[in-house]
Amino acid sequence: MIRRPTRVIGVAAAVLAAATLTACGSSTPDTELSDLSGMGLTATDCADTVQMSGIESEDPDAVVECWTGSPEDGLIATADATLAQLLADNPDGEDVTEALCWTDTVTDAEASACRAILVGSTSDGAVVSAVLALKDPAAVIGELSDSPTDAEVEDALAGAAIEVLVFSEPASSETGDL
Repeated sequence: MIRRPTRVIGVAAAVLAAATLTACGSSTPDTELSDLSGMGLTATDCADTVQMSGIESEDPDAVVECWTGSPEDGLIATADATLAQLLADNPDGEDVTEALCWTDTVTDAEASACRAILVGSTSDGAVVSAVLALKDPAAVIGELSDSPTDAEVEDALAGAAIEVLVFSEPASSETGDL
């Protein structure tokens, strides 16, 4: 069961992650949560983050990690690189991002991305997911003009502080009709 503080977490990514963590720790195939340090990220306690703070699992066997940093590639490129790393570290994994994640969102109120892989089958496999969010989207995106170009948005995202939540859960809790 997930416990959340009473304050509202402003990122839809964090809400989705909290909802799906309920089943963490059940018997699943071995999965690897990737070392993201090569992307300019540093492992951190999830309680020390802004967007992911307050997401907790009461299951002592839950596999959850948080990372923070300011990668030069920006939020979306880092999400894609995280997916590539998850697939490399889980060679039997299959990209299920399109089926399980929302469309990347970049606004001054929320900037988030989600990537997911399936390891094993939908009945007894595991889903490894990564949820990425700008630490302060208002400061990064809010400084842009009302109609920024794609290049202006990419420039704003480059080097901006992000937070990453990576977790593993039984596939049967998330895959539905996959």
